[in-house]
Amino acid sequence: KPVRNASLTNGDTPGAPTVAAADLNIPESAAREFDRAALLMAKEDWQKAIERLQHALAIYPRYAAAYNNLAIAYARTGDRTHEREALQRAIGVNDHFAPAFVNLAKMSIADRDFPGAQAFLDKAIAADPANTQTLVLLANVELLEHRYDDAIAHCRKVHSLSAPDSHALAHYIAARAFEHQDRPADSIHEFQTFLEEEPSGERADAVRKELSRLQNQSH
Repeated sequence: KPVRNASLTNGDTPGAPTVAAADLNIPESAAREFDRAALLMAKEDWQKAIERLQHALAIYPRYAAAYNNLAIAYARTGDRTHEREALQRAIGVNDHFAPAFVNLAKMSIADRDFPGAQAFLDKAIAADPANTQTLVLLANVELLEHRYDDAIAHCRKVHSLSAPDSHALAHYIAARAFEHQDRPADSIHEFQTFLEEEPSGERADAVRKELSRLQNQSH
């Protein structure tokens, strides 16, 4: 039975159905508990969601998506120790479960452990190579690690993939990388494209200021 997942806007990556053998054997009762937890997560009732996910895992201990969403719920309660433990369990039962690798990468980024984040993101992309959100996250890590060519290459890959979502952030990351490489014309182009895709908001305002500075310097 396909399983639904919480619709979250907090930046964590909810679990998704996969074709791993363990996921094909999820009992109906465990999937029901998972779905109930997803509804509770949507309501931000984290403690009750944790209880439901623990019920699902008691029924089926190889439920990778349940471990992943359990980690998200723990994160909302500030329990980073159990968050990390749940994510490690997710990849322990399914070593191709990309959402858990992405969430582990986000934990590493929060800890300023960029090499660790890179390692997790590499595994996530190996499992799900066309995931543009993961590619943008990887490009940002590479920018922070001063790996500008790699960051630019992954930003270009994001835009080469057919996706309905706007990925203005990839243009921002590429612009910053070009700026560090002393390529102002390329940086200006990327910032201008960013504004075409994201014309309003705080980031757009900041980009306009940066764009004006670069254009003044180039004259």
